Amino acid sequence: MPANAAYGTDLAYIHDTGFGELANSAAPGLLRAIAQCGGASKLVVDLGCGSGIWARHLADAGYQVTGVDISAAMIEIAHEQVPEGTFHLQSFVDFPIPMCRAVTAIGEVFSYQFDEQNSLATLGQVFRGIFEALVSGGMLIFDVVVPGRHAGMKQAFREGDDWACLVEFLHDEPGQQLTRRIVTFRRWGDTYRRQEETHRQQLYQVAEIAEELRSIGFLVEVVAGYSDQPFPAGVAGFIARKP
Repeated sequence: MPANAAYGTDLAYIHDTGFGELANSAAPGLLRAIAQCGGASKLVVDLGCGSGIWARHLADAGYQVTGVDISAAMIEIAHEQVPEGTFHLQSFVDFPIPMCRAVTAIGEVFSYQFDEQNSLATLGQVFRGIFEALVSGGMLIFDVVVPGRHAGMKQAFREGDDWACLVEFLHDEPGQQLTRRIVTFRRWGDTYRRQEETHRQQLYQVAEIAEELRSIGFLVEVVAGYSDQPFPAGVAGFIARKP
């Protein structure tokens, strides 16, 4: 597997089974926010939908879901978890947003550099497309990595019943980037299979993201979490409403 792959089969499985707490804990607060959106549309577009954990909550709440992700393995799991949803294997950078009630990008989606086109300027174009597609009163809800994410950390380890995940953190302070070198071991028959991926993220300033959103016409609220549980240090959330 290429070192810069976006969530291959094993890491997608591990993320779905072992790292779904953010989406699950955030779901109540996110659903409360989306319920406040104006208009009759029931469609929510989930960019960077991953394995469909948040999409499952949306569908269970009666919303129509369109999910987008750059990982084929994640899309495959999402199809299984939310068979009534619509999912696209595509980068959020060039996905044409349909008219909808809300757009979400949960879990630092906009910070990932899997698509080499992704940048602050590109995000501005994505935000404009979302603004045009949202119904009046609709919302864009997302979070990004900001300076301080995993500050001082060099390594981390996590394990499940049939997998282990080792992460090395590389901090590029001048370039405002965080790189995670991820090595996974997943039980495969009578042995364990080793895979490795490298994920690079751009660190953004809260003020520059908020300014970009406001310049387009959004009403912007910066949030410390989606529900009662706050984001970890180095993550900032945004709820941007179209008037």
